[in-house]
Amino acid sequence: MRLIRHFKMAVVGAAGTFLLVGCAGAQGSVESKGKPASGTELPVKTGARDVVHTALDEKAYEIRLAVKSLVRGSKDDLDGVRVDGDLKDKIPHYLTYEVTNTGKKKIPHAYEVFRNLALIGTDWVPGTQAAMSGGFGSGNASAPCEDSAPDALAPGDSYTSCGTYMMPKGAGVMSVTHTAGGGFISPADQVITWPVDGGLAAASTEMADQGDTIAVRWDAGKDQGGVLELPATLESVRKGSPADLAGLDLDDDQRHRTPYYVSVSYSNPGKTDLYPGQASSVRVLTAGGQQIGGAPALALALDGPGIAACPSGGSGIMIPPGGRRTQCTVHLTADGDEPVAVGFEDADEGDLTGWRARIS
Repeated sequence: MRLIRHFKMAVVGAAGTFLLVGCAGAQGSVESKGKPASGTELPVKTGARDVVHTALDEKAYEIRLAVKSLVRGSKDDLDGVRVDGDLKDKIPHYLTYEVTNTGKKKIPHAYEVFRNLALIGTDWVPGTQAAMSGGFGSGNASAPCEDSAPDALAPGDSYTSCGTYMMPKGAGVMSVTHTAGGGFISPADQVITWPVDGGLAAASTEMADQGDTIAVRWDAGKDQGGVLELPATLESVRKGSPADLAGLDLDDDQRHRTPYYVSVSYSNPGKTDLYPGQASSVRVLTAGGQQIGGAPALALALDGPGIAACPSGGSGIMIPPGGRRTQCTVHLTADGDEPVAVGFEDADEGDLTGWRARIS
């Protein structure tokens, strides 16, 4: 049994945009500078994709979104810049992208497209968006990456802009993603990904392989010994079909998602019976940087027909000392996304212990 390096839990819906203010102070309208003049260009897959832009008012607009370049800057870029405490030790990254309105409606507040773009680190945590403003450096130079999005975008019109993300020092970048739909705590309806070469491999290099047994930390409660280290094995990750969800008590968004069935077995190393509630700690980590919790099939089925592909595995039956139980969870993923790893949320730490996923 091995203990695998932990990965941070991402807080869905908690991201915001921080303002980095240079010596000149106030923010104003600027012309696009295109690709930043300095820094290390990262090997992101470029190109245009047709996506749906979901505005803050939840209205949807058709756009073509092209990733042009991704550059890692340096702390020197922020000389003379007022930086919040949480960002002081982070490194700026600059994403240049182009937006074209391919629909028939004018897009108000076109700058909101940046809000739906994310830079996913190799720790599976999105970078912090930051808006640059004012003069930078001792020479009061212009910002290395400035948002030039217009207030509105007419049908057929385009703009090119640059967005800044602050990433932890030493962290790599796995991908650029655009998400559409979803809510404050729910996963997106659509995820489009522009991967960075080598990013996924770096993100999963210290994870266990599917089939390996590793230690996960689960809070069994005071009467059962508190936080226990349980031997756990990822048995399988299987792709289902939206048709599998027929007859279940789901909302319209959930009903059209693709289910993935994750089976993990747990052993009871203790001296008393163990409650089989570990499934609620399982997450799938996707190529689009999403961390999606699951639910036991029995909980989704309620009084319905259940999901044959994801049996309950004796849900609710205690695991005796030395016993072993396999639990299956259902994870509903967005269009265009798929699991690449499975994590277990460790008790008391808020981190994930994980396996690389092999989808069948």
